[in-house]
Amino acid sequence: MPTLVTGATGFLGRHLVRLLVERAEAVRALVRQGTDDRELRELGVEVARGDVLDGGAVRRAAAGCGLVFHLAGAIGYERSGRERQRRVNVDGVRIALAAAEPGSRFVHVSSVAAIGPVDSPERPADERQAYPARADRYVYPETKRAGEALVLAAAGAGRDALVASPGFLIGPGDVHRASTWPVERYLQGTLRLLVEGGLSFVDARDVAAGLVSLAEHGRPGERTILTSREGNLSHQAFFRRVGAVTGIRRRQIVLPARVAVAGASVIRWPVKPGEVSAAANWWFYDPAKAERELGFVTRPLDESIADTAAQYVTYRGPRST
Repeated sequence: MPTLVTGATGFLGRHLVRLLVERAEAVRALVRQGTDDRELRELGVEVARGDVLDGGAVRRAAAGCGLVFHLAGAIGYERSGRERQRRVNVDGVRIALAAAEPGSRFVHVSSVAAIGPVDSPERPADERQAYPARADRYVYPETKRAGEALVLAAAGAGRDALVASPGFLIGPGDVHRASTWPVERYLQGTLRLLVEGGLSFVDARDVAAGLVSLAEHGRPGERTILTSREGNLSHQAFFRRVGAVTGIRRRQIVLPARVAVAGASVIRWPVKPGEVSAAANWWFYDPAKAERELGFVTRPLDESIADTAAQYVTYRGPRST
């Protein structure tokens, strides 16, 4: 039976599809009209054309599939994009769940953002954290949380459905610059201002391997965090690591969150006000469950940083500005 992957042309989707093909699994990908599918076809992937919001197209794509990886989603932190994100991150999940064959396993790829930020970087969250009310002001976590709720409710009603919660992705192959663009901006010298806060970074290749293991061993109705224990870093610490790995060191200034948000509202920055506001939190997570139950491991963070940077610049020795 084939495996269906939605979001197969995205950053994580490309790594997952390639890994599945390497395992000699039959893969079918739901791909929107007009999206370049040459890489998928070269890998021998069966391409089904259609939008994740088109129930008929998703049903045809899911027909005969014993496993569905639902990766399709929309990212953004501005309130102006809320309606689109609700359509993709909530309605898209509902449609995919309804389209999946009865008895098939449904692996919904959400985000650690749906677990919410923590109060202190010293206490990373696990899967049991109560969702903090302040996270609802951020569109992406709110909509991803709502999509998760649909999956967990379906599992409660007897469906073989579970949730994966990846950290913030880095690594090679981010062709759409969906999540590694801050590294590019740092290397270009255009990301000079930071806020106090941090993210839980993880290599997309490691998450893809974790998804395969989760599909094999995960329990229905549960959420599993897939991130790097080494990846819980403040913004300052992360970019210092980028500078150390690449030899390109940029001076950066940390601003108070209110000042940074106000500045992003009136000055053209690489980041938008909603992104700045969200960044001024500690998005730190504990992968102990995945390590214990899936044997989940991640490569050294510096390797991931080097491979991320290599897609944006060829660096030769230290440079500081």
